[in-house]
Amino acid sequence: MNSEKFFNLIEGEKIVKDIKPLPNLKWYFYFRTGIAFFIILFFFLPLFFISTFLAPSFSFILFIIVLILLAIPWLISRNMYKHQHYWITNKRVIYKRGFLGYKISSIPLERISDVIVSRTFLERIFGFGSVHIQSLAGQFTYGRRMGAEASLLAVPNPEILQKQIFELIKKKRKEEKLTM
Repeated sequence: MNSEKFFNLIEGEKIVKDIKPLPNLKWYFYFRTGIAFFIILFFFLPLFFISTFLAPSFSFILFIIVLILLAIPWLISRNMYKHQHYWITNKRVIYKRGFLGYKISSIPLERISDVIVSRTFLERIFGFGSVHIQSLAGQFTYGRRMGAEASLLAVPNPEILQKQIFELIKKKRKEEKLTM
């Protein structure tokens, strides 16, 4: 993916890693967004079976409703996946995410306090792990994964990525003569 379309590099900045999340993230999003739709669908199933015996034309309408309830989470998850992308540079971690539009944020390497690898139950089911980045601000924000400022979901080899980010942080702090 061409990063120049989305953000400008700082003077002296080079992209070290350009990461598109693993395709299984679509199914992860589908499962997460689909839970509410599946609950609604669960209530439609008895109506579907009853209507099959009472009014066959009504069962066709319910069938269409069920298809829509299955299609909406799929469209949402595909769109969310399409807007996920991450870049690691020699100066910062940049992440793009969104649903209809997108948002690009970055965390300078010298502001990163911790890099956490997660393989939650759902992530393990879908066959990937994630990297969560906490900044020195140390703020816990509800709605964010593990209180992290950035969550790089479904990255290949998250443990290796964690190590690479720590090495970049160490190098950056050494160059800037920062302690910590």
